[in-house]
Amino acid sequence: MENIIVTENAYNLNNILYLHNTLSELFGHTGCSVRQTEYGGRAGLIIDCPEEYRDIVGAELADRAAEIIAVHYKYDFFRQTLAVSGLCAVENEILFASLIAADLDDDKKYAFRRFEGLSQIAIDGVYNFRLQQLKNKWKDIAEYMPRVFINTQLKDFISYMLEGRKKRVYVDDGKVYDAHYRILKRCALLGGEGAQITREVLLSGGGEVELSGRLEKDDEYYLKEYYGDKIYFSAGKLS
Repeated sequence: MENIIVTENAYNLNNILYLHNTLSELFGHTGCSVRQTEYGGRAGLIIDCPEEYRDIVGAELADRAAEIIAVHYKYDFFRQTLAVSGLCAVENEILFASLIAADLDDDKKYAFRRFEGLSQIAIDGVYNFRLQQLKNKWKDIAEYMPRVFINTQLKDFISYMLEGRKKRVYVDDGKVYDAHYRILKRCALLGGEGAQITREVLLSGGGEVELSGRLEKDDEYYLKEYYGDKIYFSAGKLS
């Protein structure tokens, strides 16, 4: 058995839970033994992995660690450095989600290279000491953003971000799924409240949304606001 350890600051326990939950099926299929641990102000997972699955499991762990950087840490960065007025609390959270989504794939790829091949992964350590170029990029974005949003600026920004995106995501009974009908849970890495489905759809990178079932009022409003005629019911386009 190969041993892989992933740790985080204990106050980021939710990141460890996200990693565990999203990879639980993989752990089961590959015969991994997984233990959650908390010690000395740190939370983590200890994964005992069969040698023949080491590369597969290690790559998926690196992918999830990179996703935690590209979503959770980027969210915290903007929450601390970007203060805008003119938006309500929910719209402010939607702004953060859209900023994260805009470069999510590139940010993940950059972070993934810093985790790839490691047997001991300290997520916060990599963020603090090995991702300065990424943080400089986020700083430039924060400095470029307007300090006041007026009228339709947020809608225009999101419309620009969605331009040319064709990937369809599915919303069914309050959950968001990708094209392979895998449930998406990136919103669990964010803070804030409200419009959770809208934020999950933005984080998915989808350009079209297919709806089934009912939505909360805030999600119904904001999905229509930002996706418009790119929203579909199973039987056709939403009017």
